[in-house]
Amino acid sequence: MAVFKDESKLSPEYVPSRLLFRDEELKQLFNYFSSAIYGERPFHTRAVITGAVGTGKTSLSKLFGINAEREGRRFGVRYIHVNCRIYRSLNKVLREAAERLSIELPRRGYSNEEILERILRSLNMVRGRLILCLDEVETRTVEYMDRGGLVSLILIFRQPEVLNQLDQETISSIGTNKIHLNEYDYNQLLEILRYRAGEAFYKGAISDEVLEFIAQLSSDRKDARHTLELLWRSGKFAELDGSDVVTAEHVRRAFASVYQNIRRDSLLYLSRDERLITLAVARALAGKRAATSTTELYQYYRLVCEEMGFNAYSYNVYLEILQQLQDLGFLRLVIRSEGVEGEKTYVYLPAIPATLLEKELIKSFSQKPSTQAY
Repeated sequence: MAVFKDESKLSPEYVPSRLLFRDEELKQLFNYFSSAIYGERPFHTRAVITGAVGTGKTSLSKLFGINAEREGRRFGVRYIHVNCRIYRSLNKVLREAAERLSIELPRRGYSNEEILERILRSLNMVRGRLILCLDEVETRTVEYMDRGGLVSLILIFRQPEVLNQLDQETISSIGTNKIHLNEYDYNQLLEILRYRAGEAFYKGAISDEVLEFIAQLSSDRKDARHTLELLWRSGKFAELDGSDVVTAEHVRRAFASVYQNIRRDSLLYLSRDERLITLAVARALAGKRAATSTTELYQYYRLVCEEMGFNAYSYNVYLEILQQLQDLGFLRLVIRSEGVEGEKTYVYLPAIPATLLEKELIKSFSQKPSTQAY
């Protein structure tokens, strides 16, 4: 069975037609580079984009480049994106730019100055102009590129502190053309998931509850790239099972395949009642469920205790153990507003598939019975 309509829509290389929560930053880029895109007489412009991993720096710049080429067709605007982690030296950066502009160069022997002159000559011949984005750039690469008005730069750094390494002249040339992308919060990640899932999956293949679960798992990292990878992996596990829907269990398997936070032998270090409650969580969430309420889970805990021949703790002590399990990374507690019903606490199992966890916990009781209470 297939759940994907087009899984390439979840690729890190894919640039969506709209980048959610980055509209204002896109407008800023167009404002900074208005001379290069629309002006009769362009001048050299530099802009800096900073932000943590997964905040959309690369996607923002690439989306700007697509739109800039369309808007600046009259003036022959070209946008070239170079990953400086791959092209580590200035010479390699310039050669890559020249190749993208279809400029033939000898394999060896051309200095940086000569390659740049060839690029400028080519742009002059076609009356074009270039916006060159240097992604993950090193500071020493920046200081060489100020040559006339035909080449403008976008510089992508992870953190704004990198700017302190630039010389005063370069900092001055950048001026106020700085954009910092803040990390995404839970609600923003959820909207991004809904948007991209709509592009990538068949209708009905993934529920909003499952998307909320993925957003919840990803909210600590605040990384859209990680979130979309988790979404893609969840879909791949669904396909592997021959399922036509993505379930919470597929998400847990996907999460465990990326971040194996809990080793099986670590279950043996849990107290008896920590294991009993964890077993109750596994049973409550077996199958397609993403979360269970603390009140519902308490009933599962009492049933597990009865089955195993132990007395269940009071509800208040049970809540204390839940908090301890969250601190250990075995589960996650999320408080949600239920409107007129007030707030309710839900329990998520992020780090290991429920079916596997249940199997390992039962084995831990049978192989090494523990009478250690909480």
